[in-house]
Amino acid sequence: MKPLQANRAWTLRLAVLATTAAIAVSTIYLPQSMLTNLATSLGVAPSVASIAVTAVQVGYAVGIFLLVPLSDRIQPRRQITVQLVLLAAALLATAVMPEIVSVALGFLAVGLVANIAQLTIPAANKLAPESRSGATTATLVGALLVGIFGGRVLASILVDALGWRLVVVVFAALVLATIPFFRRALRVDVELSELGTRYGTLLLDTLKLARTSPTALQLSGMNFFAFATFNSLWTVMVLHLTGPSFGWSVAAAGLFGLVGLAAGVVTPLGGRIIDSIGAIPTAGAFLALMLLAAVSVVIDSGNVVLFGVSMFLVTLGNQIAQSANQNRVLRTNPQAPAQANTVFMVAVFFGGSVGAFLGVFAYDAGGMTAVGIQAVVLVLLALAIWLLACRAARRAEGGLRST
Repeated sequence: MKPLQANRAWTLRLAVLATTAAIAVSTIYLPQSMLTNLATSLGVAPSVASIAVTAVQVGYAVGIFLLVPLSDRIQPRRQITVQLVLLAAALLATAVMPEIVSVALGFLAVGLVANIAQLTIPAANKLAPESRSGATTATLVGALLVGIFGGRVLASILVDALGWRLVVVVFAALVLATIPFFRRALRVDVELSELGTRYGTLLLDTLKLARTSPTALQLSGMNFFAFATFNSLWTVMVLHLTGPSFGWSVAAAGLFGLVGLAAGVVTPLGGRIIDSIGAIPTAGAFLALMLLAAVSVVIDSGNVVLFGVSMFLVTLGNQIAQSANQNRVLRTNPQAPAQANTVFMVAVFFGGSVGAFLGVFAYDAGGMTAVGIQAVVLVLLALAIWLLACRAARRAEGGLRST
């Protein structure tokens, strides 16, 4: 196949993979977008209903650790197909749960098997043309953002008319609908680095990588705090916009997710920046952008236009910084990309679960201003780790020159 034709074919396949990843990841943000309706339906306070938000994020992080390393010994096409079926089943089961504890457990199960994107990204990097590695990662990370916010918008529009249970059923149907398209897009087998390796050994090797790879550890820590910032702000968004300050309906508050969706559309452009100036400078620049936006949230949360701009910049900064760091983690650990991706994304989504908890706690204590102050602190911690990563990279480059 000619290079131009090959690039076009890859673009089409990547679009299908990105759509599948987007729909899968949207399911773990359903509790956020339907938090007010969920609390009312189950007869609990929003702060109590938010345990479903935290549970699904914890489930996602645990699922990444337990399931993503398997893609080094099982063809991703087979594994992802099974997990898509299990994801649809978990959503359907959650839709009939009677009270908040069982609903939270249902969403925990949803999170456990929803990590489709984290299986897709290493596989896509193996299949992508060499010159499109950064762009491929950025496209898939951008697709996650489209899924997060596109799903949020769709769920918020439907929830008042259908109720949260039927909305969950709708998303189960969407997951099932992706399966035949996904299987055609990922029809080529990838090279497996751990074929025949025992499952326990894979998990131990993943833990060992976290201990022996300073690069993976630093970049994972950086995005732990960056994603905690992102999630703490977006978790309380429905509460803020439907509260006394604005008094919006749930559907209107859900449409605010178009701000995040716009950031998701722009995110793939970050791939060009990563491929042009490198991952570390890109991550630093966009973490700095997040810091400025978090400071702005402290002072502009009462003005919906300025607040929307701030949230757009927080979201864009988080996603491009994540794209840069995730691409660097994969490229510096080519012998075990799934394990490296596991270390990175477990840290990211544990950060997300911490952010979800802290966001609700801060909002109860002092509204959106308190959440913004907390966000500033979290981004500063991410930037502190970025400085350490810069020093480590300079030392490594100096060592290579000296040899």
